[in-house]
Amino acid sequence: MKRSSHRQKQIGFNIHAFSFTAVMLLLVVINIFKGPPYWVLWVLLGWAVGLLSHWWFVLGPGIKNSESR
Repeated sequence: MKRSSHRQKQIGFNIHAFSFTAVMLLLVVINIFKGPPYWVLWVLLGWAVGLLSHWWFVLGPGIKNSESR
C-alpha cells in the first residue's frame, strides 16, 4: 500500500468507513429488537478502533511516522 496514490488510499478508507456504518446500523437494529444486554457497543468500540487506526496511519498524522521506515 506504500506505493498507492493518495486517491487510492482515500478510496480504501471510504470503503472501510461505509462498511463500518452499514454493518453497525444493521447490528444496532438487531440489538435493539433483541433488547438488553446491549452487546453491540463492544462491536462498535472494537471496529471503531480499527477504523481510527486505518485513518491515522493511511491518511492522518501517523502517515509521517510510517513513511520514515
